[in-house]
Amino acid sequence: MRSGISFIRSKLARRFLLLFILCAFVPTSVLIFVSYNQVVRQLEEQSFIRLKREIRAYSFSLYDRLIRISTDLNTIGRAIALSPDEPPQLQHHYGETLEELFNGLVIYKKGQFSQPLHGSLETEVLDYFLKEVNLKSKKPFILAVSGNDGEMMFFFGANISINGTSPFSVIADVKSDYIWGFGPSSLLPPMTELTVYNKFGDAIITSVNGPSGTYQDLDRRQVSEDLQVFEFIHDNQIYHAGISNLFLESRFQDIGWTIVLSRARNDIMAALDKFKQTFPVIILLFLLLISYLSLLFIRRGLDPLQKLQQGTKRIAEKDFTTPVNISSGDEFEDLGRSFNDMAGKLNGHFNTLEVLNEIDRAILSSLNRKETVTTTLQRLKIFFNCEVAVFVKQAEESDEHLIVYNLEGRRIEDPVIEHVQVSPIEQQKIFVEKEHFHIQTEETPENLLTKISDNSSLYFLCLPLSVNHKIQRALLLGFNKDQTLNDDQLSQARKIANQLAIGLVNSMLVNNLANLAKGTIAALARTVDAKSKWTSGHSERVAEWSVKIAKAMHLSEESIESLGRAGLLHDIGKIGIPLSILDKPDKLTDAEYTEIKSHPEMGAQILEPIEAYKDIIPIVLQHHERYDGRGYPAGIKGEDIDIRARIMAVADVWDALVSDRPYREGWVSTRAKELIIKSKGEHFDPYVVDVFMSVLAEAQLDYSIETLADQN
Repeated sequence: MRSGISFIRSKLARRFLLLFILCAFVPTSVLIFVSYNQVVRQLEEQSFIRLKREIRAYSFSLYDRLIRISTDLNTIGRAIALSPDEPPQLQHHYGETLEELFNGLVIYKKGQFSQPLHGSLETEVLDYFLKEVNLKSKKPFILAVSGNDGEMMFFFGANISINGTSPFSVIADVKSDYIWGFGPSSLLPPMTELTVYNKFGDAIITSVNGPSGTYQDLDRRQVSEDLQVFEFIHDNQIYHAGISNLFLESRFQDIGWTIVLSRARNDIMAALDKFKQTFPVIILLFLLLISYLSLLFIRRGLDPLQKLQQGTKRIAEKDFTTPVNISSGDEFEDLGRSFNDMAGKLNGHFNTLEVLNEIDRAILSSLNRKETVTTTLQRLKIFFNCEVAVFVKQAEESDEHLIVYNLEGRRIEDPVIEHVQVSPIEQQKIFVEKEHFHIQTEETPENLLTKISDNSSLYFLCLPLSVNHKIQRALLLGFNKDQTLNDDQLSQARKIANQLAIGLVNSMLVNNLANLAKGTIAALARTVDAKSKWTSGHSERVAEWSVKIAKAMHLSEESIESLGRAGLLHDIGKIGIPLSILDKPDKLTDAEYTEIKSHPEMGAQILEPIEAYKDIIPIVLQHHERYDGRGYPAGIKGEDIDIRARIMAVADVWDALVSDRPYREGWVSTRAKELIIKSKGEHFDPYVVDVFMSVLAEAQLDYSIETLADQN
């Protein structure tokens, strides 16, 4: 110690210390500061993304509950209408539904209210109710009314008239806790406040700490155009809010709600605030240790500090998994352990957020249903560490079969897909209208569970999926008996299941649009070919040969797809050419030939307004250009011609040669091949011709084999 102090007193030691601080500590501090700012930005961004996801999920669940209330109310009204002469036995048939959904239920018929069929309703409120709703509309109605105690009451009503019975209205005071998801099994995410505004901007429901008043009172600021998340100040606190408009006019009378889901910034940034509190302590400890051990560090070398410096660089680069290994036996070693602990905690936090976001991205971005389901099962298995992850859906061809995607075992790979025969009665145990429920394998030994897993000690969490208002799909997660999920995990599982349902619906819509686009292109192609009997099927054959050549040349999937579409539409410009020219058996005049040569430019002009066809315009425009530059319409040559147009030029000429025309019969393939080979380097790209010849030879070989097989 004395030698160390005496060394510090020397001018040389002070110079070394100053040099050390300038050369080592300052850059390290800058790197730590940079990594800190990156961590702050990432945590804030993840918080905003989660809030946006929660407002979307809550809006969907709110809409589902409104639909259920409307459906149950119509069911009760129809039951009353079918037995007009008997007192309704609602408690016997609908007791559970009445207790769960309604505070009171009455019938309004012939200008009078009946005695309450369930619970009680305030007479003043009912009188106000008649002034505000249209009892003749076929749509159900929703009305928020302030009761005598100042609490908001929510009334649902349905107008009923079946089998010639006198029309009447069923009016119910709905339990607000069920509508908004309050109560013991709250649907609101933790630490989240809810406010709902009507179409006039007045708050009709607000949670304990949510903003009240009118929608216009919110002094909100849009944080990010991409995230659509807002900030506002309430009770001297900054709140982050997700705002969603719930349009209900298509199902209910004149109603539209604005939903505001908010969370205090202090709650959202709790992890960040904790991080801010601990981070300066680590920095201060780092500074003290560096100052205290500087002399020893100078004597022993800069190895520990260099390792820490490298560690901070890795954190700045988002590498939290590579540890800092220091075995100096002093405070640097302790600092290294603290550094590794901090990196490990950050790594766990970011891994959790990344898994959730990756599932979201896969579900929302993928257009392939199998890929969407596979990615979801893989990430669910990793995230929940379950033994089995299964997706089941009812087979379209049979009501007694299910298509099962089964991911079981320790390895994360593509799931096994199989058809399993399951009776409709057993299917009803899975496809039910519930958020989630548990199934014990040992309690139902003959059900689907025994067919997807031999392990009878597992229990399964079942998450039914509603797609297009039908529950014919479900997620099943198998856990060991010692594994239990808390409420947050169950909520996360439900959100992922909802996202998967959205992804499946999106995939169906995109597939329908893709099929519509393909049909449109095919119809346009046949319109062109139908103009002349000599060109029937020409466009489809050109497209087929172009795709074969492109695949043999190993072009990208995008280029192959664009060639297929361009082949169908390459002669679209001939729509504007008179039939007398197209079907003329004699030699064309110069004026007629000039008009024929205008069809590539005319085709490009036809396709130009269509945004989806912009990538095929160069092919349509250039498919009559020649490799030696003597083609039309622009006379470009060589590599300046789009490679896809060079491919189509060969396919187009080949089909034209071997097909009958009004001025000649189709050539035999041998003669056509000789002309195309002779035109290498003049009319055609030599490499494209070589590839085409190999494709043609392979096609002719396949044809010969099939012919021999048919003869035998």
